[in-house]
Amino acid sequence: MNLRNILLLLSLIAMTGCAGVNFKNQVDKLDTALTQYGVALRWGHYNQAITYHMNRDGEQPLTDINNLEHFNITAFRPIDPVVNEDGMKATIQIEIDYYDKEYGVLRKIRETQYWWYNEEFKRWLIESDFPAFK
Repeated sequence: MNLRNILLLLSLIAMTGCAGVNFKNQVDKLDTALTQYGVALRWGHYNQAITYHMNRDGEQPLTDINNLEHFNITAFRPIDPVVNEDGMKATIQIEIDYYDKEYGVLRKIRETQYWWYNEEFKRWLIESDFPAFK
């Protein structure tokens, strides 16, 4: 094998390694965002949690924040996140356990959230509506 082929092979290996590192970095950032989002929900910092919900066009879904005072979130669980190949989008099944203070009942929400990485803000956002607590 000549030097040129060896350098080409090494370049390909390095590029593949970099792609793997970038993917891992994106997944790590997603994991951090999921944790922060869950903490915001559980501690009742709904204004902070709502900031994660933004469509790709920059629009934020309407959320009735006044209704949220009737609920205490007791658990937030992301289940089986599926991240696309470039690490820029993820589909995540979530479960949220919450206590309805008005009726004294524990309830659960299960839904799919669509997360995407916003390059401009350097953060993961959710392109799904804010969970509907009822």
